[in-house]
Amino acid sequence: MKKRYLSLIIGVALLCIMTHPTGAQAYSKLGTYLKISEAKSFKTFINPTAKAHKSIILNGAKSWNVSPYLNTLSIGTDTYPQFIVSSSNVDKGNTVAVCTPWVYNGTMIVAKNEVTTYKAFNSLSTSNKAETITHEYGHGFGLGHVKSKSAIMLDVGFIGKTVPQTDDLNGIKAIYQGLK
Repeated sequence: MKKRYLSLIIGVALLCIMTHPTGAQAYSKLGTYLKISEAKSFKTFINPTAKAHKSIILNGAKSWNVSPYLNTLSIGTDTYPQFIVSSSNVDKGNTVAVCTPWVYNGTMIVAKNEVTTYKAFNSLSTSNKAETITHEYGHGFGLGHVKSKSAIMLDVGFIGKTVPQTDDLNGIKAIYQGLK
């Protein structure tokens, strides 16, 4: 009886150890990044095709300001913006938006990001539109997709949040903390 009881306790302890979170990071990095000076003062240009979503785009850009490594400097027609946001009526199925980084030749340093929303974006709720824009900006800063439903960088679907989460911010820190 004592052996069986001891085996049960050991089994439960092992199960607890194996299922306990390890603290491993769920963020993923694309390998691309902005120069630190540009990340600290990034600019966004909203193409006339996307003007209908201006406030959503502005909020998505500014949502990253909670990170000490990023800051929205200006919105408008500034020369050389780091983000250009456009809308397209092209039907890409379930793809509602993409972020295409353009890097300097032979580097992983981003010269500019082009964020494009597609036809399906228009049918999203305001909250899901905001989450999508924040997500695409995350790609522009160098974050990849994750499976964690607690990160704005979730690969498919929505988490119901419109701002970067702890894991997203940890990813930004991992990318930008050591850059000069």
